[in-house]
Amino acid sequence: MIRSFHSEDTDKLVALWLETSVSAHPFISEEYWRKNVGFVRTVCLPQAQTYVFEDKHQLKGFISVLDKGHVGALFVGEKYRGQKIGGKLMNFVKKRFSHLTLNVYVKNIRAVSFYQKCGFKIISEQTDTSTGEKELVMSWALGCKSGFQKRFQGDS
Repeated sequence: MIRSFHSEDTDKLVALWLETSVSAHPFISEEYWRKNVGFVRTVCLPQAQTYVFEDKHQLKGFISVLDKGHVGALFVGEKYRGQKIGGKLMNFVKKRFSHLTLNVYVKNIRAVSFYQKCGFKIISEQTDTSTGEKELVMSWALGCKSGFQKRFQGDS
């Protein structure tokens, strides 16, 4: 079941965010993610429209949308990957927004591929000033099928 975030979910979502951020981004130091826990807890979650995927009283994933359509977070617990939870969360917000944007690290090939399968197009590439890592700016709009840029060999 997908539902709106409640403040009592905060500790579980922050723990999920930290665990998955560290595992999905081995090219960024764990200390960087730990330093940002407070920011996620006090700024990101309260300011975003956040939806959680809950099953049998277990929070398995969440998505946060900031600034009227910017996906600031999409995380699924490691032991729940492969259950289409990320796709369900993405489809949930696609029904609520006609346009979405997001940033994703170039080295996070799995995430880049996932977002492309969800219909996101690469708009530009830039450097994340806080990590020094290259990231892609991606966009999705209801009914838009143009603008795809190949990023990796075999992209279609």
